[in-house]
Amino acid sequence: MGHQESVTQKEYDNLKHFVENGGTLILLDGNVFYAQVNYDKYHHTITLVKGHGWAFNGKSAWKSVSERWANETSQWIGSNFLPCVCPVTFANDPFEYKHHEEQYITNHHDTISTNYDAKLVTKYPVNYKPIIATYELHYKKGSVIVLGLYSDDILDNARFDKYFRALLVQQVFNERID
Repeated sequence: MGHQESVTQKEYDNLKHFVENGGTLILLDGNVFYAQVNYDKYHHTITLVKGHGWAFNGKSAWKSVSERWANETSQWIGSNFLPCVCPVTFANDPFEYKHHEEQYITNHHDTISTNYDAKLVTKYPVNYKPIIATYELHYKKGSVIVLGLYSDDILDNARFDKYFRALLVQQVFNERID
């Protein structure tokens, strides 16, 4: 899946059930499942429900959470959106990637395949160092593979293409063994 920043509750639940029942979900981009929206198929409109710091009930809006399903997403996806407006550098940067929108690990049951060794660049001391990585998290009968980076920005990078193909081959190999 690509940039699934805003999804309906039904879409979120369906994807989670897909993984719970043995599916493998591959998330290419960061900032996934950040906001809940409603889709009105009769008027062809999408309306924010909750996320991005707001909630909306159809009549009025008020301040609310930034990430709609932060705790739940951490449990079954294994990471959350890194809400950093500061520059981020990557000591392990095989794809010449530039900070855009990343996921950082919030569930330490993840199996990391590539840690990009991210560092927040601020003029103030930072007490934590987010782990931005490509990883796999087994959840119930399935698994989620997260690239951690905003892969749309590097899809045409030959090194990333080779890396991604190797991840897919490894996944197919692992499934045949199971």
